[in-house]
Amino acid sequence: MSILKGRKSSVLYFDTEKELLIIEDHLRSYRVMQLVLLFTCVISCSLILVKEDLSFWFGFMIGAFIALALCAAYYYAFRTSVVKNIPFNDIESIISSTLFLKNDRRLTIKLKDNRFRNIITMDQLEIDRLFNSFKEVDIVVEKRTSFSLLPLNF
Repeated sequence: MSILKGRKSSVLYFDTEKELLIIEDHLRSYRVMQLVLLFTCVISCSLILVKEDLSFWFGFMIGAFIALALCAAYYYAFRTSVVKNIPFNDIESIISSTLFLKNDRRLTIKLKDNRFRNIITMDQLEIDRLFNSFKEVDIVVEKRTSFSLLPLNF
């Protein structure tokens, strides 16, 4: 039995009676795996630094990797969300970012507590339908280009 169930597109349900957005996907499993891998890398690199006699530059590169992994772990743990039920009044906006191609868009829900919830989508036509659904419940949809991909620009 595996905790990683395979890539699955997010399935979104709009419960207008309870004013709730329900997201069904495996994002929680992905985040647990990412955090476990990041902390395993930090621990193993720390052991390499402590046990081995390394040159300055190799030790510097390993230290930089540890710092990068800790920053990524902080981002995953404190800046992203994996909740499955989001009330409409907790959603600040939906951010659609275009990466490299016009038809390659990613969706992110920006919450009012300054956290972000990624939506895994496979089909670009599905994104257009989601935009209409979000507009029906009065949620702002922002379209961005690859210029503002960094989370700091959100």
